[in-house]
Parts: sequence; C-alpha cells; structure tokens
Amino acid sequence: MERRDFLKQTCGACAAIGFGAFFLSSVMESCKTPSLGFYKTAAPNGSVSIPLSSLANTDFKLVRINNYNYDVAVLKQSSGDYVALLLMCTHAGQALTKTGSGFFCPLHGSRFSETGAVLKGPATDPLQHLPLKIENQILVIKLDSDYYSS
Repeated sequence: MERRDFLKQTCGACAAIGFGAFFLSSVMESCKTPSLGFYKTAAPNGSVSIPLSSLANTDFKLVRINNYNYDVAVLKQSSGDYVALLLMCTHAGQALTKTGSGFFCPLHGSRFSETGAVLKGPATDPLQHLPLKIENQILVIKLDSDYYSS
C-alpha cells in the first residue's frame, strides 16, 4: 500500500470514529437521569439525621448510609410531610435504582412508584416505609437493623 492510500484510509477511519463518538455522546446525553441529590452519612444508634435545610430546595434526596446495604429515598410530599423509603425490592431483596419516575429492580425488573407502590411485578408488596420524625429542624429516620453490613 502506498503512503497516500494509507493516509486516506487512516484519516477516513479516524473521522468516522470521531463522528460516531460525537453522535453517540449526543444520544446518551438525552438519556441521562436528572442529577440526584445524595446525602452521605453514618447511622449512629440505628438512625439517620438529616438537616431539613438540605431538603429545602428539593422534593427528593437519596440517602447513602455507611455500612448499610440499601439507600433510603426521602420524599417531600405536597403537604410538607416527608416519607422515607427503604430502596430494597420486596420480591428478592435486591437494591433498587432511581429512575425518572420511581425505582427499578435490575434483578427481575420490578418497578415501583415514587410513593413505593408496585407498578410492575414480580414484586407484589410495596416498598417499606421507614419511621421518621422531625426534631429541632432535623429529620430523624429510624433504620431497619436487619440491613447493616459488617
């Protein structure tokens, strides 16, 4: 192969790869889930404390707890009350992922609404609501002690 032919083929291949990467990144950008608000914390005494100020500008916060097997979703209701959901599939105990309109189990495909109701099986039970209370502008969530990892 002559040098000229080699350069034409190489440049053509590079251009095709570059265009493909640009096109793919544009398509993938449109599939992005909106940025989630994470709150990372520990759970001394089996409960989590979240300042209400961290929930002031959002109706949803994902709480990631050290040494706890599942995340907790905190939702602010239109009434101003809060709900805390254990993000564990009620079918097989799999950790759930947040989707645009609820939660999804990657193991068997169960889907749950943002309120924890089952939208699609095989799960038949809604998500577990964790007990919570507000003390001095702090949201305190009592965790289920069965789900700590060692």
